[in-house]
Amino acid sequence: MDPLFQVLVQNSSDAVAMLDADGTIRFLSDSAARLLGYSLGERITRSAIELMHPDDAPRARDSFVECLRRPGVPLAAEYRLRHKDGSWRNLEGIAVNRLDHPAIAAVVVNYRDVTDRRLAEEALRASEEHLRHIVENAQDLIYYCDREGRFTYVNPTAARVMQYAEHELIGRHFLSLVRPDYQQAAGDVYQRQMLDRTPTTYLELPAVTKTGQTIWVGQHVQLVYEGERVTAIHAITRDISRQKDADDRLRKSEARYRSLIQGAAYGIYRATVDGTILDANPALANMLGYTVDELLALDMSAVYKSSAERGALIDRYRRENNQTLATDVTWQRKDGTPIVVRLTARVVDFDDGLSCFEGVAEDITEKRALEDQLREALKMEALGRLARRVAHDFNNVLAAIIGCSDLLCMSLKPDDPSRHESDEIRRAALRGAALTRQLLAFSRSQMPDAKLLDLNEAVLRLESIMRGLVGERVSLTVRVPSTPTRVRVEPGQLEQMLLNLVVNARDAMPEGGPIDVLVEPVRLDERSVLRYPGIADGPFARLAVTDTGVGIDPDVEAHIFEPLFTTKDASKGTGLGLSIVYGIAKAAGGTVSFTTGPTQGTTFEVLLPLVEAMANKMADG
Repeated sequence: MDPLFQVLVQNSSDAVAMLDADGTIRFLSDSAARLLGYSLGERITRSAIELMHPDDAPRARDSFVECLRRPGVPLAAEYRLRHKDGSWRNLEGIAVNRLDHPAIAAVVVNYRDVTDRRLAEEALRASEEHLRHIVENAQDLIYYCDREGRFTYVNPTAARVMQYAEHELIGRHFLSLVRPDYQQAAGDVYQRQMLDRTPTTYLELPAVTKTGQTIWVGQHVQLVYEGERVTAIHAITRDISRQKDADDRLRKSEARYRSLIQGAAYGIYRATVDGTILDANPALANMLGYTVDELLALDMSAVYKSSAERGALIDRYRRENNQTLATDVTWQRKDGTPIVVRLTARVVDFDDGLSCFEGVAEDITEKRALEDQLREALKMEALGRLARRVAHDFNNVLAAIIGCSDLLCMSLKPDDPSRHESDEIRRAALRGAALTRQLLAFSRSQMPDAKLLDLNEAVLRLESIMRGLVGERVSLTVRVPSTPTRVRVEPGQLEQMLLNLVVNARDAMPEGGPIDVLVEPVRLDERSVLRYPGIADGPFARLAVTDTGVGIDPDVEAHIFEPLFTTKDASKGTGLGLSIVYGIAKAAGGTVSFTTGPTQGTTFEVLLPLVEAMANKMADG
């Protein structure tokens, strides 16, 4: 063998074998030993077929026969040979019949080990089959589009869901499957993705099937690159119609729930145990005089008139271990006005660990005031009936006493010592009769001989009498408006009412002081009328008598208008003065109220309907 040829053969990465016409190995290169693990001596003079896999041997013999039949023509073949370690190796070879060449006289075979390559190819093929199986059987719609948006591949699920055959979709523009009213928006999103080269986007959109059915899909769209150039678009899409429908129902349910809460007549809120307001509806904000945003910035302690009251409620909840609290509390509006609230609250524990109160609040200030007015009216009505009965029965007794005293006086001579006692009996009976007249005045349901008069003039006419009553240690100030304040009341009873109030104001200041008498027109609205029992809103004349005396003790306030109730000595009062003032005012269609405090003085207010305003109101109606 030519030395140069031998060097080339021995150092080649491919193995070289030379076979006789019967397939016997006549020559092997050194690389042949490396490929199969056999030494050259173990293989030379052996058959080339004997190490071949049984499945490949017949095909190898046929190939060898074909090679013998076609001298000089290279024939390629692939087969498996057994390695010395017992494993099978994939070999790829090319055989050329050179038997007719004098210098060679053999079949020359060049072969190489392609086992690793075949394993890699099989693994790749298996992986591709696996991925194809996943794509072909995926529950999601998977497709490819070219740069212009035309389908180049759709999986069976995409064809099934969209109700097209696969070939009907190939070449079709994806926007043609989007509902017409959404095509522009979808096109803009994906055009922007291409321009901005955004790798992945997600969009929910309505698609239309071949039969015209609308389904909602959510799709992830990914750009496919070759180098720096976008060559295709890959999308994974899911039918979210059921989810969308559920979301819509949930959204509508939440909207109805929120509408119920937002439109509720009662205040509804949620607050943590430490007082942070988490949520509140407009009714609660309106009840307290805030906007919802202002209210959410507050702490619950700012809502209570006394923060200690809320602390007591929390302690009560923890002590009783109840899940629901129901009680009346005192809150305050933004302007500081106190309101009485019927509060029902329960403790709610959320999955995220948050524990809070959910409360429903009803402003019962007016209701409570009406209840107090009703109780007061029923009490005064009962007292009035009692006063009438006592007065009538007592009058019968007094009439007999007066009659008997008159008969006794007639039977006695003027100088008889007993005549003095008879006169005293008569005078005592007359004082009793005056007392019964006061009781009847308190209980009277209608004003006798009521007249239309200007309250300003009536009060000014009584100014000198009032100054005589209060004495030197008390300074009296009378203030009336410049325009007439007309009311309908019996003049004598108006005088009795005003003088009673002034005398009470004087007696409340043993050391002297100022008394202020004020007449003014006022208009009561729906809220301010709550301060005055038993009257409706509208225009009134206000007669106020204010002192700077000792005030009224809180324990006494509830009984102040009861007949025969007095805190004065028996020699200074009968307990009928204020009850008569109340009776006169009620009979005239008005009422009496007062504000007081220990050592802070007292203001009594008599409200009487303004006659002119009432007439104008009736005329307007």
